[in-house]
Amino acid sequence: MNIDNCDVSHSAARVRSGTLPRPHSSSLVRSELLGRSKSASAKRFRSRGRAFSTLFILGALAGDVLIWLALYFGLSSVTGSYNAITWSAVVIPIVVLMFSVALIGGYRAQTDFASLRYTSEHLIACVVAYPLAAFFQYVVASFGTEIGSSRAIFSIAVLGFAILSLVGRRVFWFKNCRYRSRGKILAIVDEQYGPQFYADYLRSGQHQILRCFAAGSSMLGKPIAGEGSPVVRYPLSKMLSLLNRSYTANYEGIVIASRFSKIDPAIMMQLGVIHFEETPVYSMDSFYETFWSRLSLEIVGSGWPFEANFVLVQNSIYSALKRIVDVVVSLIALILLSPVMLLVALLIWIRDGSPIIYSQKRVGINQKPFSMYKFRSMRSGSDQGDSYTREGDARVTPLGAFLRKVRLDELPQLWNVLKGDMSLIGPRAEWTKLVEEYEAQIPNYHFRHLVRPGITGWAQVNYPYGASLDDTLQKLSYDLFYIRNFSLRLDAEVLLKTLHVMTFGKGR
Repeated sequence: MNIDNCDVSHSAARVRSGTLPRPHSSSLVRSELLGRSKSASAKRFRSRGRAFSTLFILGALAGDVLIWLALYFGLSSVTGSYNAITWSAVVIPIVVLMFSVALIGGYRAQTDFASLRYTSEHLIACVVAYPLAAFFQYVVASFGTEIGSSRAIFSIAVLGFAILSLVGRRVFWFKNCRYRSRGKILAIVDEQYGPQFYADYLRSGQHQILRCFAAGSSMLGKPIAGEGSPVVRYPLSKMLSLLNRSYTANYEGIVIASRFSKIDPAIMMQLGVIHFEETPVYSMDSFYETFWSRLSLEIVGSGWPFEANFVLVQNSIYSALKRIVDVVVSLIALILLSPVMLLVALLIWIRDGSPIIYSQKRVGINQKPFSMYKFRSMRSGSDQGDSYTREGDARVTPLGAFLRKVRLDELPQLWNVLKGDMSLIGPRAEWTKLVEEYEAQIPNYHFRHLVRPGITGWAQVNYPYGASLDDTLQKLSYDLFYIRNFSLRLDAEVLLKTLHVMTFGKGR
């Protein structure tokens, strides 16, 4: 991530910014014509970022459809009369596949398609889509018909789609490295919100250059986040002149990491105009949600649940449906996984003795305590020591380390889900002792108890295991994002990411 102090020439400032006197006579006409030309060029260029994202979405959708059609009809042509072509075989699989790929960011131009994480999530999404598409095609759509399409061709086409659609995205990513490296985010910062925004930006690992401007005079000439961080050298008026004159730079957006009261009302009006001229202006709240899929804890106040975009109370039907799914899935999982659970229990008893099951008081929905169950992965009495499990923790047994990596130690929590203490997906259930400490140190920590805790969750799949108060703050920002955006789509995304964690042993 690059930091640019935005060193632009003072003579380049535009009349519109108010930093230079208005020219007279013929120079006024020339200046206004030049200003209009540059402003129009700037507007056209600023719109390229959004147009690029839109074109990518359309191109990726069209590409995936063409890949499926080419595979399906190509295989059908090669096999001759072996395959009975039906509308369901053409439409249903690609719809299910595209929906699954969309859940893991496959249609976002900003996704790092070259990463191992995305590669695994893409393949897992296609694997999950395969039985779903088969069910809809061969059970639902084909019910009562005598002739169905070939299952072999269907399976080979899904495999080919998974590989070719991934290759296409990786090619796109490498071809557009230059575009991503030029991207810039302009930040308006003050002494209250600026330091936190800068720290979170560093953690995000984004490719864009960050240019910072002071919301008020108190921030000018000072490091944005203490000693060693970049100095904020320029006032907000400099950013406006930069936007007016820099029609050769690509600005992906402007984030107001400042209290609105610190910004001159006239400049706020100009920012409103800029926002509607295709350079999006984000509050900290909307920037965090859009770019990082989390919330800024700086803006979460005691009235947070009453905000207009808080959807949890508006989705009571989904809450009831989710509880039904929890009961059905946990019951089926307990039955199907009972041989695995018996094997794990036997291994623990042979290698580490009893007890096999470990229970601990955790805090659930509405701050109600309950006993949570896990396969024991640490030596007896370990909960009397450090409250956190750290990397290479000596208290974890060798077998326990394996169980934690693949999340098998959490299988007994299915019983908690069946009882109603937990959900399959939700914030992590924390130890009552830690919750007491967190609530004393972290404002509004109790909001994470508005929903049932989960075996897996948005914070667990997006942030590594926490072992400090700072880690807890970071995970809380993901938990609150999940609660605000409580939905089937988000739960499905958590499920796919959890499969990635289990497949590649990312647990601790």
